[in-house]
Amino acid sequence: MKKSDRELIIEMVTEAFEQNPRAMAMIKKKNPIRSIRLMAEYAYYLIRKFDGIYLSEDKSTVLFYYTKKEYRRTLVDYLKYGQMFMKAIKPSQLLPTLKREKYIASLRPDYEDFIYVWILASDQKRTSIRGLADINKHLHELSEHLQLPILIETTIEKLLRLYRYVGFEQYHKWHDDEADITVWFLQRELDKVKEEREKQKSA
Repeated sequence: MKKSDRELIIEMVTEAFEQNPRAMAMIKKKNPIRSIRLMAEYAYYLIRKFDGIYLSEDKSTVLFYYTKKEYRRTLVDYLKYGQMFMKAIKPSQLLPTLKREKYIASLRPDYEDFIYVWILASDQKRTSIRGLADINKHLHELSEHLQLPILIETTIEKLLRLYRYVGFEQYHKWHDDEADITVWFLQRELDKVKEEREKQKSA
């Protein structure tokens, strides 16, 4: 039976979380596959509210994103998050996780608004350059249309190389000693900002 787009997306996000040290450090070890799946389902539920899902044309790669101004969670969202947390995440990780996420947010540039890339995931059985190119094109067009920079963080070094390859620049690096996780912070500015900076350099 052909899988729905929802199922394809959740499977890809589940696989991405399994490769993410930041996510794996949080989950209960009794049934890690179920825990990661619950996290992926919550992420899917939440990001749909902001119309922030982009599935590549070949359905091999998916992007979750939102803008800073749009990202507002309701009481229902927090309740759903609490339910997911109790089922999937170790109780001892509640305060460290909240502290870590708050600190990471504080390290981002103080833009009035920006596009934030939350999750980038691919089908591990058929990783597609075409799919990644499609995602990159969508992000660039969205950035220029909204006239907003793009921010992203990663704890995976191979993704760091990929983001640099498509034009992201690292602006910070932080090692969380408690979780033994390194976080790389990257951004991609608007074309006009890059062009102006290049003109100033050559002047």
